[in-house]
Amino acid sequence: MDYEQDYVMRMIKDMVRALALLIFGKRDIRYEIPEENARTEEDDLYTRILQMADRGEINEAENILLTELPKESSNYVVMAADFYQHIAEYSDEFLEEHNYSRDEILEGLESIAREYGILDRDIRMEI
Repeated sequence: MDYEQDYVMRMIKDMVRALALLIFGKRDIRYEIPEENARTEEDDLYTRILQMADRGEINEAENILLTELPKESSNYVVMAADFYQHIAEYSDEFLEEHNYSRDEILEGLESIAREYGILDRDIRMEI
């Protein structure tokens, strides 16, 4: 992994940590999907989003995340942050093969932070 990608990975991890601390007072964000018999429609939709991303349909999954999950839901920010954290774990090759980048992951996280008033401008520095 080159220097720029390493830098972006650190920024992604730092952004997730900042969201977790500022919104929830925790050091980590993970959305725990309940057992199948206890799932809500939101849980089912989020499960479908993750499955799509795992198949390489990352852009399509992100579009559903941003347009179909209700943003007023108390789980939205956790699901969104968890989604970007989940896809950040994919290899560079997988992301590239499916026309997605680590920069897009960071942009998604920054968008969430702006939406919740945590970030009012782009914090990244050009390398």
